[in-house]
Amino acid sequence: MDEPSSSVAADAPAAANAEPSSSEAADAAVPSAEPAEEAVSLHVSSKDFLRLPGEKLEKWLLENVDVPLQEVFKLQSWNYAFVKMLPEHVQKFKEAVNGVNYRKAEIVVKDGKPRGQKNSRGEGDEPEGGPGAKRRKGDGFPAGYTPTLKDLKDKLNKRKEHSTVLDKSAPLLGYSYETQLSMKSVYVKSAVRSFTKGMEKQCKDMSLDPPPWISFEWSKKMGAPIGCGCILDEVIGTPAEAIDGYRNKCEFSIGKNEAGEFDVGFVLRTTDEGMGRIVASCEEVPLVPLAMKQLCKALRDCVRASPYGAFERGKDFRRGTWRMAMARLSPAGELLVLVQTITLSDEDKEKVSGLIVSALLAAPIKVVSIYLQFNDESTDAARPGAPLFLIHGLPQLRMELLGLKFDIGPLSFYQANSATCELLYSRALDWARPRGDIAMLDICCGVGTIGLCASRRCKQVVGIELIPEAVESAKTNAELNGVQNTTWRAGRAEEVLPEVLKDLDPSLEVCAIVDPPRPGLHHSVLNALRSCAQLSRIVYVSCNPESLAEDVIKLTLPRESDDDPFVPVRAVGVDMFPHTLHCEMILLLERSSKVSDPEKKPEETAQAESASAPQAAAASTPASAETAAATE
Repeated sequence: MDEPSSSVAADAPAAANAEPSSSEAADAAVPSAEPAEEAVSLHVSSKDFLRLPGEKLEKWLLENVDVPLQEVFKLQSWNYAFVKMLPEHVQKFKEAVNGVNYRKAEIVVKDGKPRGQKNSRGEGDEPEGGPGAKRRKGDGFPAGYTPTLKDLKDKLNKRKEHSTVLDKSAPLLGYSYETQLSMKSVYVKSAVRSFTKGMEKQCKDMSLDPPPWISFEWSKKMGAPIGCGCILDEVIGTPAEAIDGYRNKCEFSIGKNEAGEFDVGFVLRTTDEGMGRIVASCEEVPLVPLAMKQLCKALRDCVRASPYGAFERGKDFRRGTWRMAMARLSPAGELLVLVQTITLSDEDKEKVSGLIVSALLAAPIKVVSIYLQFNDESTDAARPGAPLFLIHGLPQLRMELLGLKFDIGPLSFYQANSATCELLYSRALDWARPRGDIAMLDICCGVGTIGLCASRRCKQVVGIELIPEAVESAKTNAELNGVQNTTWRAGRAEEVLPEVLKDLDPSLEVCAIVDPPRPGLHHSVLNALRSCAQLSRIVYVSCNPESLAEDVIKLTLPRESDDDPFVPVRAVGVDMFPHTLHCEMILLLERSSKVSDPEKKPEETAQAESASAPQAAAASTPASAETAAATE
């Protein structure tokens, strides 16, 4: 699972066929009776609405959207309709309908035009937020409109420069946290609809019979949002008391600020065709903890007082020494710091090390470990194996998670939000359901955090990780916690996993938790997981819904040689990064043979339902009895 970067990209759905623009058409779209003053009109369109009688569309909406509608007005020759409801129901209606397919065409929901408003251009003013309102470059969003994360990503990507470091590092800061969670809920819902639609398209392109879970009837009977092939749980947010300064790891650039002085903070913008950088202080950024802000001040003063300049790069030059700093913060308030420079001579290395140690130990922070790293690459991402030196203190930082202790080094992956990480891992383990007769695979395991948390519940854990240092940390952490039922393998998952699967005890059931980087899982890993008959369920933790959608299709696509593919059962968003545009997602997939079909007769699923926990709402959930019992 990757931590978010500041650059993001997305797109927004396009509108369906254009509607008539004459004043007569606009007037015809409104019934003769005067609507109540508080009514809101929405413009709902789809190519497949063409020739659909208004009463049939109204019936479809009433059956499939749990929102009271005041009126649905549509002429049969239109591919759109005007739907009226109370303002408090608008957001729920949009979330339920926008982006859903009617037959084979997507539905687009936009704000409608108030009654009596002329539609021809040049006559009267467009109401802000109406269908004619344009989002011009540099303008905000229409009044009353809550943008989606895709809207905001688009807007940020079109900006060539950010006015402040807050715009770049915390773009959602101006929205209430409740609104932020609502945005991320919509984002996760769109991701689920994406792989549901993707599966439909793939089956059509390959002339395959589509799996039942992509059907409208399946979504409806299981209680999932329209167009979603699985249930969506409420987004898991960061606890209120942990939102300020929630990051336990930050990377800071060292460079010149707008005043031309050396500073330590975040990159505000690039210069010289992307080669140079302007750095801004992180003092006002709420996601950075106080101890790290004090660290930046101490390091800034150190750089300014030193005879070495900050590293600068341009199209035809490179000069300077100081490059960047990385800090990790433990719950106990202890800091591990890595400072990166260009390659130094032995004499300069000794001088720079002395400057760093003296400056950080004199600061009002508790630094227990300091590393110096050399990097001569064009970017601050050092190559694997770049020289790394412990110049002060302990080699690792002690972190605690779900009652276990973890020692992590400067290069180890560890979740950047400790409080919400516990909630994410708890949900992932609940869905994976490790127990005494089960072996669990922890793929892309990092320092072994989730595998070690699961080890107390199951017979065996096998972790796979690319970075050798992280694997050694996982082994050390297992010893630290007295865990003896784990095995850790270093290497590429696509090369190591087939060997691991061959060595598993054939009598054990297998579950897997995968937590891949942004590109997702290698195709050979997906094939190995799908081909392992012992593997009954996968919990996929994703930081990139686009690669998730591709992987889900590969795991669930019907094949003649495989009569038991996986089925997506349940999904939830996890807000690991408040105030940002990023959202994690957990998805549970189970073998189709273990998933109850909601379209079967009640007696066919009675046994599974009787074993389900009351809170799982078994009658409407196509999950196995085990899944229902484990669901919160």
